[in-house]
Amino acid sequence: MKLKYVLLTLLIVVPVVLIVLLNTGKNHFKPLTIYYPEGIEDSSSTGGQHVIPPFALTDQQGNPFTEANLKGKIVIADFIFTRCQTICPEMSSQLKRVQQSFLNDPSVILVSHTVDPEYDTTAVLSDYAKQYGAQYGKWFLLNGPKDKLYNLARKGYVLPVQDGDGGPEDFVHSDRIVLVDKLGRIRGYYNGTDPLKVDTLVMETRLLMLEEDQK
Repeated sequence: MKLKYVLLTLLIVVPVVLIVLLNTGKNHFKPLTIYYPEGIEDSSSTGGQHVIPPFALTDQQGNPFTEANLKGKIVIADFIFTRCQTICPEMSSQLKRVQQSFLNDPSVILVSHTVDPEYDTTAVLSDYAKQYGAQYGKWFLLNGPKDKLYNLARKGYVLPVQDGDGGPEDFVHSDRIVLVDKLGRIRGYYNGTDPLKVDTLVMETRLLMLEEDQK
């Protein structure tokens, strides 16, 4: 029993101590990696630092959702589909846990994009949101034209998403959750089916918040 309490204490205290140390003076803070500072290949951008490009989609309540909704927000994003019986349920369960960690912080939002937009209508995404406790305004589930969603996955979030073989699992999609800063830059990729990696996502999101506060 004593060992259990010691481990529990360490799990609570160590992250707090780490954040305090990293936030004590400018020289102690190490920013997260900025991915693709020179841009990416096969992109419509004119070069320079890669950011999430403009898009126009619809959320689980049927409201328009564009890149403007991400402005000034730290974004935690993934790509799923509601008929998926493999990695998606675990990813959404992990995002539910992430949502709880930042529930009262308006600077952080979660965004799940469907890769099965023909099936995942607004009504289906609304039901899925209820299933995982997605709170509207904090966690958005997005639909739109299939080519736009896949282009956003490949050239926006730089994930390998493409059509599959025509069966029930007709989607090759990523298990990665993506962390994006307030400027639209990608700052981290995390295995969304691994609770320890998701713990790292939560920690690095907090570090990104500290980085933003120091600007």
